[in-house]
Amino acid sequence: MVIPIPVDITDAFSHLMMVGLASILEDDDSERRCMIRWIDFRQAELTTSDDLDMKAVSVIVSNHAKRWSSLKALRSRGEYTFSAEPGDGKGSSPHATMSPRLSALGVPGGWEKLSQDRESAIDNLETWGDYRYFGALGQPSYWSGERNKKLWSDAGASRWEMVTRNQGQEFVQGRLFPLAQKVAERSIKAIQDGLMGTKVVDETGKNSATSRTATGLHVPSKTDNARAWCALQGVSAFPTWVCTSAGSNDRDPSAALLQLKGPIRFAILPITDRPWTVTKYRSVVRSRALAEFGIEQQRHATDSTTKISPSAEWLREKGVRACVLFNQFVSDNASAPERWLEPGNIVPL
Repeated sequence: MVIPIPVDITDAFSHLMMVGLASILEDDDSERRCMIRWIDFRQAELTTSDDLDMKAVSVIVSNHAKRWSSLKALRSRGEYTFSAEPGDGKGSSPHATMSPRLSALGVPGGWEKLSQDRESAIDNLETWGDYRYFGALGQPSYWSGERNKKLWSDAGASRWEMVTRNQGQEFVQGRLFPLAQKVAERSIKAIQDGLMGTKVVDETGKNSATSRTATGLHVPSKTDNARAWCALQGVSAFPTWVCTSAGSNDRDPSAALLQLKGPIRFAILPITDRPWTVTKYRSVVRSRALAEFGIEQQRHATDSTTKISPSAEWLREKGVRACVLFNQFVSDNASAPERWLEPGNIVPL
């Protein structure tokens, strides 16, 4: 079945929404295969190996949100910032166990309890898609050395997780779990309207014009929650790699979202007009060639000369017609900077 979906090719949110939706559909049925491609700047195409129509797709998205809203990985909480052993009265407010960024974790008690609770939540995951998602999301790191004389635990989190950490905000507790609940509460028709762009309803963002529901995948704006649920699931395609270079001034790298000295922060995503399986999409976005091509474009942004690029050749061989470069905006709030991906620029190959 071929389903056209309205999107914006210069919006990173649209890219992740497409791969996230396809991932949800494949996770629902191990025999199902989905393919995605771009038709033009405003339309993409989702193809499934069975006869799903948009109503059936919406039912699967609804069931996925309902299942996740009861998942232990989203509901688990614990006190992890105490400075001594559990039970000595030196506790703190609970934090979401699976949030990838948690600060001031207690030594050793907080880390030990967090590790135990994470293992328990992971043991209760149900599908390969669940495992892939939380693996890509990253976790608080004990391996990243110190920054300003404090353990830099945030360095192990995915760069694609962009919740602003003010007033104790966390990704799982403050964004992912509420979004799952709101989508689970919707009617099938409301989910379908949201996915197809017929209506834009932003329950978690209270329909504000400056809503943060998209969580950095585009500028603050009113964002439909069904689409946002799929877009945040799209993070599963972009793994985070552990980097044990203690004392470095950089976070662990995440696929397709990079930081260079300057600092230059950007994401790079491929465009194809051929149908790609979700597996192929994942392989391209995590490739060294895509990262190198993006770095080349950033470093030579003002250079109009044509250069031979092995990375571009490799991407062309895989069917990439162009890439979209998204600069990452970072606010000047040093303690809790806000981040989002700006509208992208298309770079033909």
